[in-house]
Amino acid sequence: MTSTPDAVPAAVPSPPAPALPAAPPVGLGVPTAGPAAGAPVAYSGPVAAAGRFVAPDLLRGIALLGIALANSVYYVTDRVTGPLARPVDGSTGDHVADVLVGTFVDNRSFPLFTLLFAYGFTVLVQRQASRGVPRGRARALLLRRSLWLSVFGALHVVFLFEGDVLLSYGLLGLVLAAMFAATDRAFRIVGWSTLVVFLAAAGLDGLAGGGPGGIDGLPVDVGTVLGDALWRLLALVGLVFTAPFTVGMLLPLAVLGTLLGRRRVLERPAEHLPLLRRLALVGFPVSVLGALPLVLATVGAWQAGPAVLYLLGVLHGATGVVGALALLGLVGWWVGAKEARTASVLVPAAAPVRALVAVGRRSLTCYLLQSVLFVLLLKPWALGLGVGAGTLTISLIAVGVWLVTVVVAVLLERVGRQGPAEWALRRPTYGRPAAPPSAQRPAGRTAGRRGQ
Repeated sequence: MTSTPDAVPAAVPSPPAPALPAAPPVGLGVPTAGPAAGAPVAYSGPVAAAGRFVAPDLLRGIALLGIALANSVYYVTDRVTGPLARPVDGSTGDHVADVLVGTFVDNRSFPLFTLLFAYGFTVLVQRQASRGVPRGRARALLLRRSLWLSVFGALHVVFLFEGDVLLSYGLLGLVLAAMFAATDRAFRIVGWSTLVVFLAAAGLDGLAGGGPGGIDGLPVDVGTVLGDALWRLLALVGLVFTAPFTVGMLLPLAVLGTLLGRRRVLERPAEHLPLLRRLALVGFPVSVLGALPLVLATVGAWQAGPAVLYLLGVLHGATGVVGALALLGLVGWWVGAKEARTASVLVPAAAPVRALVAVGRRSLTCYLLQSVLFVLLLKPWALGLGVGAGTLTISLIAVGVWLVTVVVAVLLERVGRQGPAEWALRRPTYGRPAAPPSAQRPAGRTAGRRGQ
């Protein structure tokens, strides 16, 4: 499965995960104090950088490296591909890259980012509730944000990358907006009932990818600018028609992210250290062991028929969710342990941590920038580095592209600017920010001065 963004199952078929603590009541209603009755309550807008929590942004920064590695292989052309979209005739170096990426990245970064999407969505709900925003207005905000994210995704498909997930995340957001006041039990029912859709989609990664052209039977030549544009238009139509299936596939992951968000596991990691430790210590071995059978088949270490490969794809995808939770647990454990020792919210001091957090704060911008750079470097009608390329080369290019986004994010952080994509999404979602009171001159006083 391809992956991203804002910058995301109730369970998977694996050893049982640690039980989550009970969530505090979540709901939105009319404030009991504050503005006069009938006066609209202002939305709780985006949080300033100084007020953001470290763990979610740090995880997004790490996940974007995985997304770059996972998505880059889909730009390889003129190679016969097999499971996990890897060329079947790779070199020894390619096979090493395939084992590393297939074990630790493929179907691990995508679930993590989906979890984080749903977690961030839940945080947005909680901020509106804490401000006392009435339920109808809060739902309207969530729906507006999701619709605009869908627009961003559609434009991303048309102009850059047919493997976009922003459109799917936007549609998923519509479902979450409709369910935002539902109970934990309702979310679990939805997660369990759609788990089969997730597993059915995961199995597809075990099947062969296609011929030397990358897409068998395609009626257009993707090696030209026009043909590539036509293909992306067809891909957009396909994404729209398969949207119910895609959203059903994402819902189990979104349920996990929602339940974690309702318990503020990443915002208050010091309070959840036992859970985070178990996620990390149990999750990583399960993730690796579940990934290896398909990965070994991908590099030709053993042969299997299509039915077996499909089942191995299911195993790879299911344990990938466990791997995503393991990384979430590891980062949350580290941040929570730091907070517990200092008795305060961690302020990242190390330069690498600050850089990853800067990327996470601008995850939408960095995700879209990845696509821009991949198109310029890898498309046959651009520099064409993806034509006939091996996966080792493609992986190194992906790491380089991610590093470019890190530099951009750090520069924006230093000047105190949000990412342009974040600004473009938040502006239609929240509207124009109100002018501060000091900037508003009373009309009566102005008239008096003029009359003097």
